[in-house]
Amino acid sequence: MKQVGILGGGVAGLSLSYFLGKDTEVLEKDDECGGLCRSFQKDGFTYDIGGHIIFSKDKEILDFEINLLKDKLNQLYRRNSVWFKGRFVKYPFENGLSVLDKEDIFDCLYHFIDNPQRPQHNFEDWIYNTFGKGLAEHYLIPYNTKIWKTPPKEMGTMWVERIPKPPAMDIVKSALGIETEGYTHQLHFYYPKTGGFQTLPRTFEEYVKDRIVKQFAVKTIRRTKSGWAVASDKDEREYEKIINTMPIFDFIAALENVPSAVSNAVASLKYNSLIVALIGLGKPRTHNQQAVYFPQKDLLFHRLVFFDYFGLNYVPEGCSSIMAEITAKEGDAIWSMSNEKITAEVIDGLVREGFIDKKNVVTTDIKRTKYAYVIYDIDREKNLKVIYEYCKEQGIPLCGRFAEFEYYNSDAVIRSAKTVADRMLNSNGHGK
Repeated sequence: MKQVGILGGGVAGLSLSYFLGKDTEVLEKDDECGGLCRSFQKDGFTYDIGGHIIFSKDKEILDFEINLLKDKLNQLYRRNSVWFKGRFVKYPFENGLSVLDKEDIFDCLYHFIDNPQRPQHNFEDWIYNTFGKGLAEHYLIPYNTKIWKTPPKEMGTMWVERIPKPPAMDIVKSALGIETEGYTHQLHFYYPKTGGFQTLPRTFEEYVKDRIVKQFAVKTIRRTKSGWAVASDKDEREYEKIINTMPIFDFIAALENVPSAVSNAVASLKYNSLIVALIGLGKPRTHNQQAVYFPQKDLLFHRLVFFDYFGLNYVPEGCSSIMAEITAKEGDAIWSMSNEKITAEVIDGLVREGFIDKKNVVTTDIKRTKYAYVIYDIDREKNLKVIYEYCKEQGIPLCGRFAEFEYYNSDAVIRSAKTVADRMLNSNGHGK
């Protein structure tokens, strides 16, 4: 019997095992680890589930990731834009105002400066109070409504520290065409030279591979006299302690004797699923973008990522690729579309906006993931309090984006894993 069972083999589970040491075991439902950080290949084109990059304000964790991956990384410069009225606008949108039509520049600048504050009850209020009516209505409200599939007035503000408030000086400079940069902590970032973003979890796996049990889909979790029994359809394993990195929905569904108040709180949490569409092209790109954001209602995708930006290893020679991100809610009209229909709509949108010529498409692919984006709806904190308190009572730490139900990037997941591991090591002397 291992001392610690770690449920889930994404970045959270793998990094927990790395930090806690050899008396751990990771249970992964698939035949490959990685979770949301998985990468895929099709006809020589490599792409990820989503537009992952390595950056962080947390210098300790960023240095840890760089040292872990060593010579596997390239350092790159962000070249992102918003597609607005048929032109590239520098990302973040408020840093590229000078390329807009004069009426739109005035609208954004005037309302940023003359911005009476409204009572702040939700995410929509925060957008208006922070950016003003022009920036809110031209870009931020349409884009956020599209990506979250939730009206911003139905979302809370607990996550808005992810969206830095621009200095007034930068907005004025941007309107006049004087170069400014926003989100400077991600202006320079790292990305694997080969293998896609899954290189990060694969590198963790190199250190902990003898502690991983794959194709173990957790079905039941029950308390025993000596700890916990975790069972799949075919096997059962016992641990003194368990840590959950699985989506909280699946974890609570497997855990025996959960009070209805806790189950109801979990069922009330809201999230988005994600569909990514690969479009492989038989010719090089004609622009130098890394990623482009789309607020337009008539386009299915909200973001494109151009994977050959990360290096020529990501496409066959003479080719380029586009990965389109599409949020959906499981069972809705978008999620219910066939892969062929999604591919056709993505290609039609790209052709319509002038990004590709249909005759250059040489391959396509679709991947779907059920749990992708945590939604910070108005009741999220109330529901999480019930869940957190129950898991704490049971002595089960939660770690990771969908276990903690926090909109974590990979750096924050690793920080959470290190915090959980340090707490456990300090409390019982368990070590490597």
